[in-house]
Amino acid sequence: MKVFSFRADALQDVFELMQAKGTRDISRLTIYPDSSFPDVEVELLTSMSEAELRAVVAGLDDAHVISDTLRACELKANPLQRGDDPDPLPLAPEF
Repeated sequence: MKVFSFRADALQDVFELMQAKGTRDISRLTIYPDSSFPDVEVELLTSMSEAELRAVVAGLDDAHVISDTLRACELKANPLQRGDDPDPLPLAPEF
């Protein structure tokens, strides 16, 4: 089983991913809402490969945030960053 994490624009995007053709073998799905925005942060455990999961995401409408932030890691290790940030924040406080 592999752990993946990502951010989504809205909870509905996660529901669409879970119901999409090709999505299979999800043994754990954890969703954390954002307190200020409709975004959600997601961690899932599956036997799917990263390539398989990315192929499913690519078939969804308007899933660019999921696609940009999908990483093969636990949520706590995923910066959930889209694109290249010239001044990325550290994962741990610097003090």
